[in-house]
Amino acid sequence: MTEPSPPEDPNSGHLQQTPLEQLHRRHGARMVAFAGFRLPLNFDGIITEHTSTRTSAGLFDVSHMGIVEMLPLKGHDLQTAAESLERITPISLTDLPLTQLRYGVLTNDEGGVVDDLIVSRTDAHLRLVLNAARTEDDLDYIRDTTSGIAEIVVRSDLAQLALQGPKSSEVLSQFSTEIADLKFMQWQEFQVNGTSCDISRSGYTGEDGFELIIPAESAEGVAEQLLEDDRVVPCGIGARDTLRLEAGLCLYGHELTTSTTPIEAGLAWTIQQRRRRDATFAGAQTILDQLSSGPPRKRVGISALTKRPIRDGAELQSTQHDSVGIVTSGGFGPSCDRPVAMGYVDTEFADAGTSLVADVRGKQVPCEVTSLPFIPHRYQRH
Repeated sequence: MTEPSPPEDPNSGHLQQTPLEQLHRRHGARMVAFAGFRLPLNFDGIITEHTSTRTSAGLFDVSHMGIVEMLPLKGHDLQTAAESLERITPISLTDLPLTQLRYGVLTNDEGGVVDDLIVSRTDAHLRLVLNAARTEDDLDYIRDTTSGIAEIVVRSDLAQLALQGPKSSEVLSQFSTEIADLKFMQWQEFQVNGTSCDISRSGYTGEDGFELIIPAESAEGVAEQLLEDDRVVPCGIGARDTLRLEAGLCLYGHELTTSTTPIEAGLAWTIQQRRRRDATFAGAQTILDQLSSGPPRKRVGISALTKRPIRDGAELQSTQHDSVGIVTSGGFGPSCDRPVAMGYVDTEFADAGTSLVADVRGKQVPCEVTSLPFIPHRYQRH
């Protein structure tokens, strides 16, 4: 999920609509502008939707994400196309199995994060799911890198839904019992009432859940059928943000930027050993140096020691009031029942339990470094 665009009238004709626009309105969504799209902020309320996702199942419209496919041009094969994309990402793509998803980042020559993304493959192409606000910049970067090797096709004819929560597997099993057999970060094609869907066990909430990529023309019907199940509630981007914050998941434009490295962000696990050895991706020297020697700062959890929320942009100070970092995301965590935040601090202040002070609009709010995530992940890995 990307950084919100500047405030804009959600009824502006300049905003793009997803295929679920009319469904959202029928269900009473409060619509807002987000990354150039009109999307639901909430339906019954952010806390209600957050809690329903943690305890049952929440349905999210994520059709604003950019779905892009890389097809090898004549004279090249998928292996060559994957190798060309590896020039700008530390992800190992040439060995990506057909049924697996892989999360990672695109990097620039300084080691900064251009975007984070999910990659999957078929026999014919690689599929990339990109952040909405970064899609156009990503496309330029990818096309420059893969020029003459691969064709880049934007699949605007597809929509994406996310069904998240502990009961999501039961809900989807009514269409095919084999969906429940998927493991975390696996995908497969299924039929949902005659509609072909690429369904993966993945998501952005820290809960067990699934993401469905489906033809745009069928998205509304599939979503309505899912919402007919009493276990499923419609959810907006408000709950999506509180869920991912509690789960300690990065948000582009906040925890991830072109001046943030994946090592600082705690994403070293996304860089496979083969890529560390060959070191042929953009920014490899900076990233590998930080892997071996440690980064100058680290992403950490921040817990307020009062009930005052600590919002993004707040300066973090030592108890001697020296500036040691900044908050990148913050708010109230409904499942934690307290304010929670993430941010970057100088490495010497990154140990859990370190006492800090946040400058919140001139007020000094005591806080401490906390291990991430705030809520344990419940992914189905086995």
